[in-house]
Amino acid sequence: MLMRHPAATHRVCMVTQRPPGSPVRLPLATPTDIIAAVPYLLGRHPSHCLVVLGARGAASQVRLAGRCPLPEEATAVPGLVAGLVERLARDRCDQAVLVGYGPPERVAPFAHELGEVAAASGVALREALRVDGGRYWSYLCPEPACCPPEGTRYDVVSSTIPATAVLAGLAPRGGSAVPQALVAPVAGSVRDEMERATRRAEVRRGRMCAEREGAVPVESALLAEGARAVAEAVDDARVGRLPGSCDRVAWLGVLLATVSVRDEAWARIRPPDAAAHVRLWRYVLRRVEPSYTPAPGALLAFAAWQQGDTALADAALDRVDSASPGYPMAVLLRQALQRGVSPRDWPQRGAGRAGEPPPPHGPTAGQRWAGPDWPGHRR
Repeated sequence: MLMRHPAATHRVCMVTQRPPGSPVRLPLATPTDIIAAVPYLLGRHPSHCLVVLGARGAASQVRLAGRCPLPEEATAVPGLVAGLVERLARDRCDQAVLVGYGPPERVAPFAHELGEVAAASGVALREALRVDGGRYWSYLCPEPACCPPEGTRYDVVSSTIPATAVLAGLAPRGGSAVPQALVAPVAGSVRDEMERATRRAEVRRGRMCAEREGAVPVESALLAEGARAVAEAVDDARVGRLPGSCDRVAWLGVLLATVSVRDEAWARIRPPDAAAHVRLWRYVLRRVEPSYTPAPGALLAFAAWQQGDTALADAALDRVDSASPGYPMAVLLRQALQRGVSPRDWPQRGAGRAGEPPPPHGPTAGQRWAGPDWPGHRR
């Protein structure tokens, strides 16, 4: 049973840190303010998902700002909640807010389980909202005058959050169509030429393997050639040059199908030059043949995530999933996105051959909340 709290007005400030700019103070007073703020925290408009914010201390510093899909089955709820509460405890959060987007049968079990498990772990659930069809419902407010059974209509235009965020230069992506279009495969004559170039690249790979059979191990030969090709492509991307020819793109795609070559490319991605990697791997992903999309798609997702562009990362991972469901690197990155892990907390590795990194850990958000309490309802 969730703990109830009386409806009250508490004015707080959410401070969103977006380096290298100054903190942005977004004053919250109502559930509408929370709903209006979520897209600016996540960088995208949520839909059919659960959003959890975790904070710590009197200053209410956010340590977790994450999104995960709505559980398909009720049996999945305890595991999701246990993992989330473990994250809250690890990040030393003592308060949380839940916003679920979807029907009651999908959101309510999660909200009730989270309230019980969080309370037992010393985390106060300050707000638990369900949002659907332009209305919100609170699982914490017992006052019908404040939160009627039929829900409360909201209009984010009535909140000061969007205007404040836009003036500060914050903007969520408009929807999934934009990032999906950014990773859509090329068509027409370029696609036809890429098909021919891919056949040539496959023949080249087969010939190289045959020539080295019985001498240098094939894996070592592919890694050496792949490291050279990746280094050249990355160096060019850093100065604004993309691979250009279909033959070069196809050869990169074929080489990246070897995991050790893909790891070479992965190890080179760092936040300071993530934009160059985004340009490079988006270019490659859109051109390679479908069977070669997993590696450049996962590399693009990682680079986009390092840039803070979770919408583009999601779109790239969707391309990977359609070609190779369960691709390990994509699964790992999807988990990081769903758990709200910050790119800053991903274990950094030196350049060169890299194995699979350990699971992400540690603090998860650059956002900060300042204030003694979370929003109430009335306004």
